Amino acid sequence: MSEARAIPVVIRSHNDLSYLKDTLAMVFAQSLAASVHVFDNDSSDGTLDYLASQNVTVHRVPEGTYIPGDVLNRAMQTVDPSQPFVAFLNSDCTPLDEHWLEYLLASFSEGVAAVFGRQVPRPDCKPLFAKDTEDTFGDGERQKTWKHCFSMASSAIRRSVWESMPFRTDITYSEDIDWTWRARQEGWKISYTKDSRVYHSHNYTPSQFYKRHQGEGRAEAHIFTWKAWERSFLRYSLLPFLRQIKSDYVYAIQKGHPSLLIRSPILRLSQLRGRRKGFLQGLKEIIHEQ
Repeated sequence: MSEARAIPVVIRSHNDLSYLKDTLAMVFAQSLAASVHVFDNDSSDGTLDYLASQNVTVHRVPEGTYIPGDVLNRAMQTVDPSQPFVAFLNSDCTPLDEHWLEYLLASFSEGVAAVFGRQVPRPDCKPLFAKDTEDTFGDGERQKTWKHCFSMASSAIRRSVWESMPFRTDITYSEDIDWTWRARQEGWKISYTKDSRVYHSHNYTPSQFYKRHQGEGRAEAHIFTWKAWERSFLRYSLLPFLRQIKSDYVYAIQKGHPSLLIRSPILRLSQLRGRRKGFLQGLKEIIHEQ
């Protein structure tokens, strides 16, 4: 495939050099040619020196200026405008094989605004986080019962949809959830492909897990419409907490991880507290804006 017809692949990076090397190697090994654009948020681990030796276009994102939606919009404005689809990949998302990009693009059909792929836990991923990754992605069956699911970490979007509906720049978490949810409200479909696979997982501490869910809870309050029952402590926080504990315990017994019987409540309590705090913060902001 000629360079002019190469698929734009946007990679966002920040101090992920060890992962980035493997990720880029696999992007260059894809069955479809890729034009790689790396948006780097002032990495200090040698990332920029390494990128200077690679066949990529580097875009600097100065420290303190990183706003996810703004970077995504800038990427869409920068890459080849003649390409109808743009792929996105986090620097720590390493494709498992040479068909990652091919399977993403093959999942576009009429009416599909975005496609996201499967994320597989890395070998060093701790059991509960590996479970969460498989629950969220896996074969995609669990997603069908959820209100909405998407991840920009390994995905591709249709340019024409973005042109009429850019990413929001006033939220700092879940900008991908917001964008795809708004697309669905406009009649577009969001597709998932389990065949496009990347390694991607995190081993959070309870405080890191708290912070992540605080941000996501705050964003959820802004993205979705909530009835009184849906935003109650029982429905939004306690029932999901209890279901998660039950699921974790079944997993711990099936997989032979008795230590998870103690770790699960600690981790899930951090999740509940963080998400509830962020959610209430978001609801207050909405009231203030009205």
